[in-house]
Amino acid sequence: MILPTMTVEIAAARDRVFSFMTNPEHVKQWQPDVVESIPLTNGGVRRGTRWRVTVEEFGRRFDVETSVVDLVLNTRLVFQTRAPTADVQVDYRFFDQGPNTRVDLATTLKPRGFMRVFFPFAKGMMQRKAASRLDLLREVIEATG
Repeated sequence: MILPTMTVEIAAARDRVFSFMTNPEHVKQWQPDVVESIPLTNGGVRRGTRWRVTVEEFGRRFDVETSVVDLVLNTRLVFQTRAPTADVQVDYRFFDQGPNTRVDLATTLKPRGFMRVFFPFAKGMMQRKAASRLDLLREVIEATG
């Protein structure tokens, strides 16, 4: 299931936005449901990098494994996450928009278990959550000047 592509424009240069998003120290600032992120690989953020991430959503805490499946400097960043209810791929694309950066987010979900039945009802909620994370990303980057 592919969610509609979402877009945010950030008042910062593309290299700054990309650098912010690929710095593990910034994850909790724009992904507030992340409780802890532990690297499972060495060598920084690159294709193949993996983390065990503890997430708290809707009062529930659980672990997921996240990996970078594609990374093109300042252009594209793709994560794959295996969660208890779904496999999720998020594909960020970065574009110059004058002095700003446009970030497009395409999300693909493969629901598992009970989520297959529940997904049509949860789709809107997931879209709102993704949009709120993009807005938070913009707010945090723009606030840090």
